[in-house]
Amino acid sequence: MKKRYSREKKHRSGEIPTGSFSDIAFLLIIYFLVATTLVKVKTITADLPAGEKTSQPQSDKTPIVNLRGAEVFLNDKKVTMDALNERLAALELAAQDPSKRVVMLESARGTPYENYFQALAAISAHDGVVAIVEEDE
Repeated sequence: MKKRYSREKKHRSGEIPTGSFSDIAFLLIIYFLVATTLVKVKTITADLPAGEKTSQPQSDKTPIVNLRGAEVFLNDKKVTMDALNERLAALELAAQDPSKRVVMLESARGTPYENYFQALAAISAHDGVVAIVEEDE
C-alpha cells in the first residue's frame, strides 16, 4: 500500500523563540565591558572675556603669551613652560581687578596643540582671563 502524503501543511506556532535572548544580551554586555577603554579626559576651565570691543585701549602692561611652533614667548622673551608658570604666578592675577587679569594668547600656525593646551592651562591655573588673538585675513 502506498503512503499518501497529506496535503495539509504543518501548522507552526507564531511565537519567536526568545529563550536565548538573555544569554546573547549578557554576552554583548560582557564584550563591550572588555572591549571598551575608559580614559579620563584632561580638561581645564577658562574664563574668556566678552567679545565686545571697548572704547578704552588695552593696557601696555597686559602680558602677552606668544606661541611660535615649539617655542613660548612671554612679552617677547623666550621662556620654557616652567618659567611661564613661575612668571604668571609672580603676577598674582588672582589678587588683581578682573579687568586687569587678562592675558593675551597668540598662536602661530603650526604650533603643536599640546603647547597651546599647556599655555592655556597655565593661564587658567593662575586665575588669568584668556584673550585669544586671531589674525585678520
